[in-house]
Amino acid sequence: MTIGSQFTALLAACSAGISALPSQIANVRDLSLDIPSALLTNKLYGAPANNFSCQSSRNPVVMLHGLSASREVDLNLLQYELNSRGYCTFSLTYGAHPVPSWIGGLDDMQKSAGQIADFVREVQRGTGAAKVDLVGHSEGAVQSVYVPLTQAGIAGIVEHVVALAPAIHGATYFGFTDLWYIGGDVTRALVGKIIDLVGCPACEQLAPDGLVTDQFAAAKKIVQDGNKVTVVMSKSDTLVPPAVSMIDEPGVKNVYVQTTCPDDEVGHAGLAWDKSVWRLIVNALEETDEEVYPCEKGLPF
Repeated sequence: MTIGSQFTALLAACSAGISALPSQIANVRDLSLDIPSALLTNKLYGAPANNFSCQSSRNPVVMLHGLSASREVDLNLLQYELNSRGYCTFSLTYGAHPVPSWIGGLDDMQKSAGQIADFVREVQRGTGAAKVDLVGHSEGAVQSVYVPLTQAGIAGIVEHVVALAPAIHGATYFGFTDLWYIGGDVTRALVGKIIDLVGCPACEQLAPDGLVTDQFAAAKKIVQDGNKVTVVMSKSDTLVPPAVSMIDEPGVKNVYVQTTCPDDEVGHAGLAWDKSVWRLIVNALEETDEEVYPCEKGLPF
């Protein structure tokens, strides 16, 4: 099949998918967009309340979830653990559409960056802290460096940043994005518009040649002065491989999970719950190398 015929087939498939949407509206209306009861009753779901009266000798920590997650699931268990260690933690669901409002990280990342910046300012004002730390996973990891880069005044508020597998150089989604270029820049632009249409601008903006990826590539310096950034990566991460995450700038610590825990083959999603990773997060926040948690074998996906 030639490039031309492949491109024609891609256009036909896209057109068919879009034209089929009206016939599916009746079925969509039958779907409940409320939070599933199975989630609400799951012991792994739910985050601690944002307590602005919390007092600690350490910086307050803002937790930033990944794509299609929320404050209630992803870094929520880590949030409870940090609370038990004396940290004041705060989280929000950013980048959600009005319906369903419990799935975050989908909307335009520039808009989400503004939401996160407002929240960081709120945490600083509410706690009276001089500085705020950021811990992010996946898209939240990208936002943990993107917000100080693009939002006025935030870099001066932030001290420590811990980014778990950020797609700084473009998420390839297990290599799927290679297909976006089957017809060159034309199909890449078309795919971007289709992804926007289905409601996930962030999915496209995180990919190669996406808006956010291009902004990072154009920046003279990704990490802002005064921000102490640690990038945590797993050699077993096939969704966002280390080469996609690494920030090669002076003062940035790029850390592999396997350096401290060689037998831990944790994957991308598993980074949020793996105590081998939690050790690296606490070490970065406290600027130590203590063995806070023993090594474990995290989820491989």
